[in-house]
Amino acid sequence: MKHDARNPLAAVIRQLLAGSVLTLPALACAAGPGGSFQPTQVSATPDRNAGLQAFAQIERVLLHARCLNCHVPDGPLQGDAKRVHFPPVQRGADGKGVPPLQCATCHATRNSPLAHAPPGLDTDGQPGWHMPPAKMKMSWLGLSGPALCKVLRDTRTNGGRSLAMLEEHMATDHLVAWGWQPGPGRELPPLDKPAFDEQVRQWIRNGAPCDTREPLRTSAGPTRAAADEALLKNLRAIAGSGALTQTKGTSNGSQP
Repeated sequence: MKHDARNPLAAVIRQLLAGSVLTLPALACAAGPGGSFQPTQVSATPDRNAGLQAFAQIERVLLHARCLNCHVPDGPLQGDAKRVHFPPVQRGADGKGVPPLQCATCHATRNSPLAHAPPGLDTDGQPGWHMPPAKMKMSWLGLSGPALCKVLRDTRTNGGRSLAMLEEHMATDHLVAWGWQPGPGRELPPLDKPAFDEQVRQWIRNGAPCDTREPLRTSAGPTRAAADEALLKNLRAIAGSGALTQTKGTSNGSQP
């Protein structure tokens, strides 16, 4: 206990590894229903043109109002015409709005039966409507072609997602799926959901190209569950190595 008091990081890691705070079964749930998501692998013989053609179809969905309205710099858009949202809400740090106009003020757990009324989304029994968080806005308003593709693919702008995580997000996330069940009075994206998912697979299978010159990707990277498992293994290795134990030279625990 003395060592934990002197090493806050060690205490946190031990707590995470001790029980229910961070366990593999719980983390695996992030991969999708039952943790059953299987990512597309990059082909050993990718076809750049096929990959570019696939992204051109993906782009049609990304720029549609059902997707673009929340992938903007700050305040969301609304409606098929992508109008400025009324009332004039803002993203907020967590993407759920700024009090008193948080998303859940108007967006419930299900779509309204009335045309053009605020849509809803159920997340564990609570209203789940939200934008990406402020620290990773994932905005592509005004972008198209290679610029849009690179924002989507780059881990610095897509929420730290590998290609496998990106596919997983678009294939299994229920807010993404809402785009094809938006309630009355809203236009559907130009591809149906299975066709969209297939274009994502085709893009990744062919090296996830964004232009005609750059090197093609050779790996889809880890899924979220695989990345979480690797993180746990690293934490366990650190905790078991003694690297976080207090050195002999700081026996009294006093501040310098």
